[in-house]
Amino acid sequence: MRRARAGLNQTMLDRRSEFLTYCRLELSLSRNTLAAYANDLVNLTAALVALGLDMAQVGPDEVARILGHLRDQHHLAAASLARLLVTMRMYTRYLVMEKHLERDRVQLAALPHVWNNLPEVLSVLEVARLIQSPPPGPLKRRDTLALELLYASGGRASEIIGVSLSDLREKRSLLLLRGKGSKERLVPLGVPARRAIATYLTHCRPGLDAQGTQPWLLLGARGGKLSRTELWRVVVAAGQLAGITKPIFPHLLRHSFATHMLEHGADLRAVQSLLGHANLTTTQRYTHVDAKRLIDLHRKFHPRSR
Repeated sequence: MRRARAGLNQTMLDRRSEFLTYCRLELSLSRNTLAAYANDLVNLTAALVALGLDMAQVGPDEVARILGHLRDQHHLAAASLARLLVTMRMYTRYLVMEKHLERDRVQLAALPHVWNNLPEVLSVLEVARLIQSPPPGPLKRRDTLALELLYASGGRASEIIGVSLSDLREKRSLLLLRGKGSKERLVPLGVPARRAIATYLTHCRPGLDAQGTQPWLLLGARGGKLSRTELWRVVVAAGQLAGITKPIFPHLLRHSFATHMLEHGADLRAVQSLLGHANLTTTQRYTHVDAKRLIDLHRKFHPRSR
């Protein structure tokens, strides 16, 4: 029986390349997302075989068993399990659409509550110290701009390094970002970011692109497009020079951006738009900020709060 079920699961896994092709061509998902989905499908199949299940049998109860198995045996983190369930939902929907499965019961499974543990964010003062502490040297102005853009726009690292000169709009007061699925969004830039752009374009970038042939805004030391690894190094080095003891990485500035916006009264829908989240549920991981603010206000102003 286990061998027969394993065969059925392998048949489902054989559809993986078709599904990934569909995601790439029909949904325009990024290479990183496709790689994550491919890895999720490998983990899913391993769990199905280990538990003696077939995709046709999987409903809410089986989903819970699969996620529990991967958590305990493969030591997957909560965020990885949540993403795997999203992959499972999409894959099952695809199998039904292509008539490889008769029905889809995976959609009945609720997403696990994994967004309660946000990464530690930087305070406003820590962000200011970070931006003021890029590594010294000829690329300091570029690094300052990179730090400013990460925090000013809330963009992902891949979005920031992908910014071209033509993506600066309305006298550099707006920045065009291209997110997941090639979706575009315009985000405002404040005065510090606009000043950093002007300084970099005047005093740094010409030396990196003497021929004026590069379309990218942020350039590496050799004049090509700045890489994600180089951006990561800039952020980490600035964090060390700023004396920040928290773990520092580019995405931390995105989390800090969203948290600070909500702390200062921004609407959740507005933050969703600025972050480029397709689903408000993703943005709701930050609602603890609003809840904390409401509790503080209640304790401060309600006559019977204490």
